Amino acid sequence: MNDSKVTRRQVLVLGGITLGVAAVTVAGPGTAWAAAAAPADVTLVPVGASPVVVLPRVGVQPAAFPRQLAVQVRHAGTDLPAGTQVAVAYDPRLYSPLPGAVATAGDRRVRATSAVTTDPKTALTTCTVTFTEALPAGSEPVVVVGTAFPVLYPRDLVVGPVDASAAVGHRHGKPRGRRSLQPGRPHSFGGVATPWGLEVSGVWNRHAWANGKRWYYYPARITLDSVGPGTAPMPASFSVALDPQVVSDVKIVSARLNNKAYDAGARLLSVTRTATLFETRWTTRARLKSGDRLDLGLEVRTRKPSGDLPTVKHPTVALIDMGNHVTQRQTGRTSMSRSDSAWT
Repeated sequence: MNDSKVTRRQVLVLGGITLGVAAVTVAGPGTAWAAAAAPADVTLVPVGASPVVVLPRVGVQPAAFPRQLAVQVRHAGTDLPAGTQVAVAYDPRLYSPLPGAVATAGDRRVRATSAVTTDPKTALTTCTVTFTEALPAGSEPVVVVGTAFPVLYPRDLVVGPVDASAAVGHRHGKPRGRRSLQPGRPHSFGGVATPWGLEVSGVWNRHAWANGKRWYYYPARITLDSVGPGTAPMPASFSVALDPQVVSDVKIVSARLNNKAYDAGARLLSVTRTATLFETRWTTRARLKSGDRLDLGLEVRTRKPSGDLPTVKHPTVALIDMGNHVTQRQTGRTSMSRSDSAWT
């Protein structure tokens, strides 16, 4: 049995580009920025506005965080001298730094270096970007240092994620005036919620032809496991996508819930048939609670191709129509597939 992991949704729901934790400082004695803080017309602003969802823990609101650790430095009336630094601090449980930070001004790359450090007391990571060239007033560079990455079950509930904030100061001084830079929380994120999640796995059968030299896999059993802690908001529903050159029909013939016979009430929602796709979509009666396991037996009718196939649709089983995806946990196994059929 080969159960490939195919992810349909990430817990960190990727949206547009927005601002992370940031501080801007300037280098060089004798510059116009020798004061403890940068001039008032040098400001940091978000780039984009669409946040990502972070699930902190059970019984709290899903949190909104920046998708990308990016910031624009606006300085309409002030030059940025070589040595200007942009420091972006972030929660390493949520973000991954780029191999090298990127700074752009208009359509060109700004010459810059970057260094990443981690504070042992706070566990926060900081990427400090240093411009190695001077920028004239109004160039307004954009700095990108990292992006959110999907955190898989069981580490996907990130307890106490650290809010974003910003401060402005001199290179040799402590940044001042720290303020929150968290993006606005969309109404679609909902209120207090209990996260839930499902894993899809199963058993495959192999159909062979051409004296066993050609074969195709199809699902013989589908298993849905609930990782909780909440109950799935909708009855378990899924699709089965197969190649119509090899498979002519699919039926659900048995169901067991937690190893006991169960009337799953499996109902066929729709059938799609084209020259390259045979897809059936199913729903059941089961709203799976934490720890529940639903096993479904399939009866699949196959065809015997006359020889080689010009192409093949690899088999896929995937969750569908499962309701509140904002609070759905990232199990990394919301679908399964096989890519090792031999058809030519």
